[in-house]
Amino acid sequence: MQVILDEKKYRALWDRVYREYGFDREQEAWLRPPFPHKKYRLAQLWTEEQERTVNSIFQALCPGDMYALDWQHDCMVFSPAEEIPLNFSFYDRERDCNVYFPSYFPNGDFYFFISADWRIGLFGHPWRSEIYVTGDALIAAFDSAREQLDLTEIPLEKENPICE
Repeated sequence: MQVILDEKKYRALWDRVYREYGFDREQEAWLRPPFPHKKYRLAQLWTEEQERTVNSIFQALCPGDMYALDWQHDCMVFSPAEEIPLNFSFYDRERDCNVYFPSYFPNGDFYFFISADWRIGLFGHPWRSEIYVTGDALIAAFDSAREQLDLTEIPLEKENPICE
């Protein structure tokens, strides 16, 4: 895992999220991906086992690097092969601060996990306790693991029409 400290790269990543995924934190329709996606709600508190399950899905689908974007906080490049545990943090001596790796399910802010090739993504909304899953392969994997992850699919036709 590597924290993205290059301000130009950090801004370029967020600009792409805003542009391609329609992310707008201020709007009710906060994410409008223009490609296949599914939306899920969590039925319970997120656990270490669920975190490992999602990580194993990412390992299978994304053998290379991924981006972990935490809105208004540190963003990172990581590999799912690192198997970063739930609630992982470390002290960054150079910047004199703690760095927190976001969980796959949001627990306080908007989290985005995107493959380096931008084919698949997992996007979390913190106070709605919802996630969007994008990319056909990731959608299929989440559908297969839905019971294990204790997720309920939210039909897209019930969303605000701007989200469809």
